[in-house]
Amino acid sequence: MTEGPLLSKSIHQRFLVVALFPLLLTITLLTLYTIDARRGDLSENLYQSGEMTSDYLATISDLSLYSRNIKLLANTSAAAIRLPDVSGVAFIDRTEKLVLNSGDIPPAALGSSPDKQPLQLDNHVYFKKPVYLVGVEFSDYEEEAAQVVDNELIGWVIVAIDQARLHQKQRQIIFTSLWLSLLGLIIAFVLTYYLSLGLIAPIQHLTAVIKKMARGNLSIRAKTGTRDELAILASGINQLAESITEGRQNLEYRINLATSQLQDTLESLQTKNRELELSRQEAETANQSKSDFLARMSHELRTPITSIQGFVHLLDVSVMSETDRHYCQIIDQSALQLLTLIDDILACSKLQSNTVELEQQPIDLAECIEQVSALFSPQAQHKGLCIAVDYAPDVLLHRVGDMIRLQQILSNLIANAIKFSEQGGVFISLKTNSAQAVIIEVLDTGIGISADAQGLLFNAFTQADTSISRHYGGTGLGLSIVKSLVDLMEGDIDLESREGRGSTFRITLPLPLSETQPNWKIRPCKVVIASCNEFTTLALRHALERFGVNDILVTDYDHLLNTALQLEASDRVIVCIPAPQGARDDLPKLMVQLRNATRAKLILTASQLNFYQQFNAKERAGLNPVAFLSMPPPLSELHRSLNENGPSQDLIAITPVNSQLLDGVNILIAEDNQFTSLLLDTLLSKMGAYCTLTNNGNEALAACQHDTFDLLLVDIHMPQKNGIDTLIALRRSNNPNARIPALALTADILQQEERALFDAGANGLQLKPLNENELLANICKLLSIRPPTEVPVPSSQEGDVSVNLFRQEVRDLLKKARQAVADDDLAELREQVHQLLGIAGVFKLTTLEQLVRHLHEQIKAGSLTSVSALLDKIDREAEWIDL
Repeated sequence: MTEGPLLSKSIHQRFLVVALFPLLLTITLLTLYTIDARRGDLSENLYQSGEMTSDYLATISDLSLYSRNIKLLANTSAAAIRLPDVSGVAFIDRTEKLVLNSGDIPPAALGSSPDKQPLQLDNHVYFKKPVYLVGVEFSDYEEEAAQVVDNELIGWVIVAIDQARLHQKQRQIIFTSLWLSLLGLIIAFVLTYYLSLGLIAPIQHLTAVIKKMARGNLSIRAKTGTRDELAILASGINQLAESITEGRQNLEYRINLATSQLQDTLESLQTKNRELELSRQEAETANQSKSDFLARMSHELRTPITSIQGFVHLLDVSVMSETDRHYCQIIDQSALQLLTLIDDILACSKLQSNTVELEQQPIDLAECIEQVSALFSPQAQHKGLCIAVDYAPDVLLHRVGDMIRLQQILSNLIANAIKFSEQGGVFISLKTNSAQAVIIEVLDTGIGISADAQGLLFNAFTQADTSISRHYGGTGLGLSIVKSLVDLMEGDIDLESREGRGSTFRITLPLPLSETQPNWKIRPCKVVIASCNEFTTLALRHALERFGVNDILVTDYDHLLNTALQLEASDRVIVCIPAPQGARDDLPKLMVQLRNATRAKLILTASQLNFYQQFNAKERAGLNPVAFLSMPPPLSELHRSLNENGPSQDLIAITPVNSQLLDGVNILIAEDNQFTSLLLDTLLSKMGAYCTLTNNGNEALAACQHDTFDLLLVDIHMPQKNGIDTLIALRRSNNPNARIPALALTADILQQEERALFDAGANGLQLKPLNENELLANICKLLSIRPPTEVPVPSSQEGDVSVNLFRQEVRDLLKKARQAVADDDLAELREQVHQLLGIAGVFKLTTLEQLVRHLHEQIKAGSLTSVSALLDKIDREAEWIDL
């Protein structure tokens, strides 16, 4: 009931606004104009009065001012002050000296310059006029007469005009004008209001009629006593009401008919819904049964496959013919392929059932990619393919994400790239977009994919055509798993491919940045690159740009020697050794010539297999300073190799008593601690031995496949494959090094580990910190070399080792130990302290060695309360060491 009045009031108000606004604007403008005009007239009259008064006084007071007739000037001032608004008069001579001041005119007005505009100060206006002496003859004495020069400036007259009365009149004008305007506005509002009521009444009537029709009263009709547009509107409303009445009747009939039909349809839908619900329950039951079946089959299938592989491995290390060994390898490969198929099916099942959850942990993208590429590197190299990883210089590599799932994506893409490529290589690039999202591209030079098949490629159990499955094998699940994982990580995947030209898979993942990023900058140097393909060259260039190296020169093998002649010892040469199929016969000779041409450090990148195929121990030793990096080279290893000068510069030569004691002895060192490896290499090399350095058991076994050694020095605690497992694998193999003497190195060993070590085939045990005399005595004993009466190795003396290298090694180990404490990883903590104990006693630093040994005993006893404090003490002690 309130909508009608509100609407009418709204129309009425709008009408009043439209009618009164021009009137209000006009009255306001007229009032403002009147006030301004009258105020201006008053001000102008006041200024004219001041001008006239001052001009008049300047005219009549010339003689009085000239003669300094104070009385006459006072009478003149008094007469002027009696004028309206005049509050004071002052006279000053032409030297600016005051003659008379009536009315207390302030000094600021007296000293003002006689400008055209009068001075306004403290509600007064001051008019300053010059007084000129008009030509008149006069004489004060009868005997003298003086003639005065016309128009001579003799001073100034200053007249003060009070504006108080002016301001009072202006206020009266404003007050009167506002009252008159307000009165006119009230009269206009009243007249407009009552006149508008007559115009709004018919509209209010039509509004009321429409509201009643809207509430359902279609029998009401609009009426109006006018013959204008409102009457036409009323007639239209009446016709509309009649049409709505007729339409309602038709609509009611149709609604009744549709309702009857809808009721029949709903009954049919309810029946079908019950059938669909039963079908859904049956499908869920079948899906659960499928998952249960896959889980059971995974266990049932893996158990016999594991047995098959186990017995095949046992047969492989036994004595058998080459044909039987080949059969065992075929069985092993088939079992491994079957396990891969089972893993793909289970991964696909988990993704379809939405049971995969992502972890958000800090990850290093370089480490993540390099672990996967290292896993597939032997397979690629076996097919003669090159694998390279290119990191754009601006990509921040420390991110937050799920490393396992990311590696699963990369594994499937790289495995496919290797599977479908017969020549060329697999190239992985990492870059970023404007939103800092990570873009990973995997490019291969394989068979490519047709445009028709690309749309179906990410579907489960789908391959480009059936011949691919027959020729290359596989379930067709790999790319389906990749697509599901990328979607789960809220990323995108794109494909570009041409048949016979290869494929490029591009993945975009929104991986957030980690809180900290590493500093990759190294000391400036010049770097020469001799690469085997364009992509590897580009990857090395980008890595060097990340490290802050801008002086880069790319050359080929033919021009490498000429380029090396221009290098300094602080420069670097990176040589990419080609795959075995493309290896050069003269490569060792070329490297020796390169070493003779320059003392710059050499960095050779190739598969671990290539190093031992193409260089013997003596040749490798002759290339120092040199670093051997796997292909593709890990970013951190490349950074370390570029930033370090190498053994020949970090370790100063030790002068032995007898440098020929181990002359020609070929020693394999398996030690993951770089510092200990360098010490062993320096010590034994000076005795005449050739040392091959490896970082873990897998590298040591690979070296044994392609070189013959006289002695193995193996650390017990190593990553990937420890010393005990390495000895077991070596003793069970049939290569020429299976029976060489093995001396185990360790800083700490448990009783059960010692038994397992000698059961594995160790011939001796050397405890760390290494005692050089004892070490050499044990080596001579194992090699059946008669040692001299005095063991020809002095203890490490002051200056033998770089202080910076020693401190950096200690800092690195302490950093890893603190991280293990933070992660509550007791095994990792024990491993890092074990490494620290291995180097603590090398230089006879008693305090440091005691601190480390005390820390080691605390960890062995399981007491971790004082670990952090001991780590801090060790850190402070290491900083004060001066070797």
